[in-house]
Amino acid sequence: MAKKRRSVSLSFVLLRFGIIMVGCMLLCCLLWYLMFIRLVNTGFFYNAYTSSQQVEKMLAGNPETFVSPDDNFLSDYALFDRNGKVLESNTKGRKLKKLTSFLHEDATTTRVFRHTYGDGSTVIIRYYYRSEFANPVLRSTLPPFEYLWLASLGVALVLCLLFNTLWLRKRLAAKLKLFGEVSRKVGAQELDFTIPHAGIREYDQALDAMEHMRDALYNSLSSQWAAQQEREAEIAALAHDLKTPLTLVGGNAELLLDEELPESSRRMVETIASSNERARQYVTSFLEASAGEEEAFKNNSLNALFEQLIVNTTAIAEARSVCMKVQNGLNGSANVQKDHLLRALGNVVQNAIEHSPVGGNVYLTGSMADGGWQVTVCDEGTGFSKAALQHATERLWRGDTARGADGHNGLGLWFAAQVVKTHEGQLYLSNNKSGGVVTIKF
Repeated sequence: MAKKRRSVSLSFVLLRFGIIMVGCMLLCCLLWYLMFIRLVNTGFFYNAYTSSQQVEKMLAGNPETFVSPDDNFLSDYALFDRNGKVLESNTKGRKLKKLTSFLHEDATTTRVFRHTYGDGSTVIIRYYYRSEFANPVLRSTLPPFEYLWLASLGVALVLCLLFNTLWLRKRLAAKLKLFGEVSRKVGAQELDFTIPHAGIREYDQALDAMEHMRDALYNSLSSQWAAQQEREAEIAALAHDLKTPLTLVGGNAELLLDEELPESSRRMVETIASSNERARQYVTSFLEASAGEEEAFKNNSLNALFEQLIVNTTAIAEARSVCMKVQNGLNGSANVQKDHLLRALGNVVQNAIEHSPVGGNVYLTGSMADGGWQVTVCDEGTGFSKAALQHATERLWRGDTARGADGHNGLGLWFAAQVVKTHEGQLYLSNNKSGGVVTIKF
């Protein structure tokens, strides 16, 4: 019995992620606080209350004269004469304008001190309750230490959240890749594999469902394969058995040709013999296809190939009282599968014959064009419907009511299109004034 693999719920994974993230944030806060204490002990910055202490010390005892503070004085100040002219200040711009506005205000403002000396000059001092760098250079070039230090904590917490989120995303994404791998193998019908284990209960449940699907598909394909093999064996056996009556028909036709027969009867017997020979070749090709063999490409005369096509289809046209109008302009040779190509072209011509009215014409033309060669078949029927122009070469398509598809299996034009594609050609369907047109270019 296989050992059951352990899984945890997705809720537990998310809870664990939350706990780890909170723990990391608390650790960041602890490290931040310890570093803060370290900086306090080294005097790297002034505490928030230092600026107010400096102001109180400066104005202690109501001094009569102004004494300029040194560079370590943290507050903004400005000294004005009796007329409001600035005598001295450690600030400028908007801050200086603000201090000037306080000179003309009688109301007491929070964090603003005002003192008038014996000579009539007045000092306005504005302090900020925040930590500042002890170094004057840093204090003048950087934002206040308190803001930067709080920002560093915020950045640390955001980075902690980001790294933990990326870790969770990577872990879950790695588990989700298992579904992609299973889907790819099932889609490619590579069913002989073991479904992986994700370790997360909800994921494993989904993977178990995919395993059931895999098993069902495996059993279904196995059954279909067995049925197909049996069906192909039966068809191959039937095709093999057909050789016997065809041999008898051919033999009797040859015996009749040795007799003195009227010309009309002789022509009929010759048609029977040639048609029997074609049927025998088809059965041979079918047996080769059933055995997995493929007809080889060989160099063949295009003119002779076209003449053979005429011979194969003329008897069918005569039987349906349709006149064949033939024009053979082919020359040279081509590397083709002769039997397959004759069957494909024969299907096209036979389709045109069947859809031409009694007494009508079928025009069969072979010509050299565009650096290659082509065969054109025209009939005098009702032409292809709009649907047939799009779908007539599809396998088992029989929806062309305009051309009377009843009684057909939808394989003739499909087979022709497949053979033409094998020969790197193109098959086109169109209509003209008289009926349908099939053009095959190589």
